[in-house]
Amino acid sequence: MTTSPSPSTVPACHKMNPSGGVGGIHAIHDAVALVNWMSTLRLADEEKLGKVFKKYRSERYPVAKAAFETSQMSMHYTGKNLLSVLVREMMKRIPEWAFKRIIYRMYASRPQASFLPLVEDNAPLKPSYQYSLHKTLVIHKELVKKATGLSTMSHAPVTV
Repeated sequence: MTTSPSPSTVPACHKMNPSGGVGGIHAIHDAVALVNWMSTLRLADEEKLGKVFKKYRSERYPVAKAAFETSQMSMHYTGKNLLSVLVREMMKRIPEWAFKRIIYRMYASRPQASFLPLVEDNAPLKPSYQYSLHKTLVIHKELVKKATGLSTMSHAPVTV
C-alpha cells in the first residue's frame, strides 16, 4: 500500500477487507485528523496547506498501513483453504492476554476534533495518543493569545 502525497490531494487509502468496516472507520479517523490540522489555518495559503497535508500524512499513513496489513491477514478467517482453517482454530485457543491486546488495538483510537469542546473519555480503556489533537490544541491556544492577548478558548472536557 503506497500513496503519492501532493499538496493538492489528500492521500487517503482505505483498501481494507470490507467485513469489519475498518475502511470506513479509518476514513472517519482520517477526516478528524485532517480537519484538526486544517482548523489551524486562517487564510487559504498554499504553502501552509501543503504543510498541513504533510503533517496529516505523517500521522495517518502508519496507522492506515498497519490496518491494511491486518485487514489482509483477516482474509484468512473466512477462507476455505487449510491455512484459513488453521487460523480459525488458533483463534479459538488464543490466550486471554493476547485477546485483550487485540481488543485494545481495535478500540483505543477514539479521535476528537480540536476546534470543538472535548468530550470526557470515561472508558476503562485509555485512548491512544492523537497527535493532531494535542498539537493543534496548542496552536489554537497560541492563535487565541495572539488575537486577543488572552487565552479565552476553553477546551475543558464536556461530559456526555
